[in-house]
Amino acid sequence: MIPPSRSIGSRVPSVLAVACVATAGIVSTSCGYRPARFYDRPPVSDARDRTPIPMPAFRWVPESVYLSEAYLHRPIRGTLDVEPISPAGDVNSMDEVPSSSWFTPRAVDMGAMARGVDGPGPPRPPFTVLSEDARAVASSGFSMSDARGQRYEIVIDPVDRPEMRTGAVAVAARLVWALGLDTPPVYVALVRPEDFWRSEAGTPDVPAMLRAGAPVVLGSYRVAALAMRPSAWIGYASESSTRGDDPNDAVAHEDRRSLRSLKVFASWMALAGLGSSKTMDRYVGAPGEGHVVHILIGLDDALGADEVVRVTDLPPGEGGGSPLYRLITLGLAPNPAPRPTQIEIPALGQFEPDVDPRAFGPSVPYEPADRLTPSDGYWAAKRIAALSSAHIALAIEAGKFSDRRARQGMQTVLEARRERVIRHWFERVTPVELTKIDGVRLELRDQAIRYGLERAETTDYYVDFLTDGGKGVGEKLDIHPRGDEWQVDVPESALSAAGDYLVVRIIARRNHRRAPRAFAIHLRVTGDKPKLVGLRH
Repeated sequence: MIPPSRSIGSRVPSVLAVACVATAGIVSTSCGYRPARFYDRPPVSDARDRTPIPMPAFRWVPESVYLSEAYLHRPIRGTLDVEPISPAGDVNSMDEVPSSSWFTPRAVDMGAMARGVDGPGPPRPPFTVLSEDARAVASSGFSMSDARGQRYEIVIDPVDRPEMRTGAVAVAARLVWALGLDTPPVYVALVRPEDFWRSEAGTPDVPAMLRAGAPVVLGSYRVAALAMRPSAWIGYASESSTRGDDPNDAVAHEDRRSLRSLKVFASWMALAGLGSSKTMDRYVGAPGEGHVVHILIGLDDALGADEVVRVTDLPPGEGGGSPLYRLITLGLAPNPAPRPTQIEIPALGQFEPDVDPRAFGPSVPYEPADRLTPSDGYWAAKRIAALSSAHIALAIEAGKFSDRRARQGMQTVLEARRERVIRHWFERVTPVELTKIDGVRLELRDQAIRYGLERAETTDYYVDFLTDGGKGVGEKLDIHPRGDEWQVDVPESALSAAGDYLVVRIIARRNHRRAPRAFAIHLRVTGDKPKLVGLRH
């Protein structure tokens, strides 16, 4: 940990890194509870990591190297590493992630949710098929430019699942954008083979690809068009360390809350294939005048679209399974394969309302997800909780599903999974937010009660006061709220004994069970008026 007394340099990315590490919250020692001390400075609201840099080189890791790192080298290092997981390094003193090339805080109203991310709109024919492989963005498809020269990546539905992948990528992109992550704008559009009037050398046979997908409707094929802003692809975002050729990249990727929280977002949207392949680094601007942006891709796998099990996928016979499984069971055990996915609503994939956020994880180990802490999970869950049923419904409208049952089913599942994910992460911290300081009065809100996950009647709060050395001062409080909003009046005895720094520690108790983590409010004491300098969950 960087000593709090160390001066902060002039480089803003370094400022963010120092501020995040030096104000890392509360740590446990053998002598007891000793909180860290925050700098008395305004919180970083912008990481300022968009300064012009030379264009970095393209970075790509072969699959064999990536898998050996994920399954061999990293587990060995993890076994030998006795250090605890460090707090997120892209967090400011208010326990929030500032605006950066990785994340954009958004207060999404209904109008913004209906419009979605600003983009060029649907593609306009005629189209030119491009030679660049579209698999960098979508699981299948191709690249093209429209009559304006705007580039798109195209997603096509499977032949037996019309509207499933095209709808999934449109809905997931709208939700991801509302959560604060960057992803290409998605437009569900209708195209005809004759719209593709020209193709570059080495391009796929687009009419054949369209015919191999979902059936034609009134002479047109339904596709999802992902609008790519003018930029150069420079590879995927690595899951650890930083880009050595990007001076703006100052926080190790495994320690970025914005990447750790992808596990929480993915558990809500059933995006199982999480990993570096779901990220993309692009250089925006003229060479030497631009910067790197980081976007989330491959969302056509979300909402159960990549978990569909067809009858043809199942091993034949009642004694199916692998040869090893048949040997162990003597071929007498029932078929262990999953049931085929429902076919009554083709636009819906294997998207179940029940999810276990603790057990959910990517199919291949992803280091930021492995380093997810309760504080990171709570931050992500708050962002999901902020999206109402109306927000979700507007996102689903972007999918343009023709079957009303598909829209209703997706709404029901997203809301059910949202409650389970939020509840899981709210239970791992004290989910309280400071809303206002009025003199010595702290006005607070319990997010679990606010969203109907807990009741005020079964909740109370243990409140104590500490110096920056961990010494208790003033009297301890036991507060019973009447609703989600309540107050703490800092006692004069605590203020006078604290010196120039006071930590208010709050622990929620539900049905007499203490929360695993406290909510800490750090105050700078000058005279009789405390000043907020930091928060940690």
